Amino acid sequence: MGTISQATANGTGSNEDVVEVWVEYDEINDGVTVNPTQLHKDTTVRFRNPKGHKLRIEFLSPAGDDCDVVTDSQIYRLTVGGTYHFKCFFMPPGEGGEISPTNGGVIDVMPQRP
Repeated sequence: MGTISQATANGTGSNEDVVEVWVEYDEINDGVTVNPTQLHKDTTVRFRNPKGHKLRIEFLSPAGDDCDVVTDSQIYRLTVGGTYHFKCFFMPPGEGGEISPTNGGVIDVMPQRP
């Protein structure tokens, strides 16, 4: 059972229904910037990097354990309101490994309470 979202089947809906959530590596702060930072419940999203780097998101439980994993090619539906923290893994083209910033990202799904 997912904490924040559930995958929608490939080919469901159109790209006009998908909100792009831009996630970028902030080298100065060894963290990430997220835009938008707040979305409404039941929004369908796809996490992307504006520089075209491959991206993997690992949402965290309140205890800091990994929960849902989302890649930049997956379409997800935000089904539960709340504030969600996540770790990011960037894979720049031509480089042999992932970049994992110390500080992750946060996204708020509104309303946070029913």
